[in-house]
Amino acid sequence: MSAALVRGDIGPMVAGYVLVMGALAVGLLLIKRSAGRPSPGRSVADRPRIVVRPEPGWPRLIAHCLATAAGGYLLLMIVIVFYFYAVSPIAGNFVPSAFSGCAALLGLSLPVFAALSWLAERTGWRI
Repeated sequence: MSAALVRGDIGPMVAGYVLVMGALAVGLLLIKRSAGRPSPGRSVADRPRIVVRPEPGWPRLIAHCLATAAGGYLLLMIVIVFYFYAVSPIAGNFVPSAFSGCAALLGLSLPVFAALSWLAERTGWRI
């Protein structure tokens, strides 16, 4: 393999993979931290919470859908901007088009995601 291939293709792919896996690891740590045992001498209610989870129902479903969509959009934009500046700096309006195109995709897919999330919670259906 040539050095140009490693520098131009494999390096950014590995960096993108590490970025995605890092975001997933942070999410898992936050979940594990909120579900962990309280310190000795403290009850679960005294434990500081990172995110206050709403009661089950519509507010919780909406918060879940919006948090998932916002996190996915931000991660996608980070990968696109990184790819543009590190791998393929092409002329034109690539980055503004990526931001508006992905926002349109988010707007189209969010109602479907919310409906399927509601259906899964309502029926107990799991993949």
